[in-house]
Amino acid sequence: MAPRVRAASTQQELPFGVRVRRGKQRLSRDLKPILFVGGILLGGLLLYVWQHVHVVRLSYQLEQLRAARITLIQEGKALGVELGRLRSVRRVEEMARRKLGMVNPVPGQVILLEEPR
Repeated sequence: MAPRVRAASTQQELPFGVRVRRGKQRLSRDLKPILFVGGILLGGLLLYVWQHVHVVRLSYQLEQLRAARITLIQEGKALGVELGRLRSVRRVEEMARRKLGMVNPVPGQVILLEEPR
């Protein structure tokens, strides 16, 4: 009778559910440079995207500010015209006659004084 040859097991006999992990350090050693370069590339990509989004936001804000500036300039011009109309001598005289009941002075009511030297 030939002796029974028992197949050599590549894994050790361990309790149920326990596995021996081999090659983990070699795998992590190989992945470190790849992960590092990938992280650098991802960081650069995120920086580029952030800058682009920031520029787009600033351009929208700039357009809003330009529109507000144009509106304010037009409003300022309109207020200047209205101020000129309200300050006109003819309007002030008319308001004085109508609302305050003022009249032109008769001769002798106005006394002119000489200015001291």
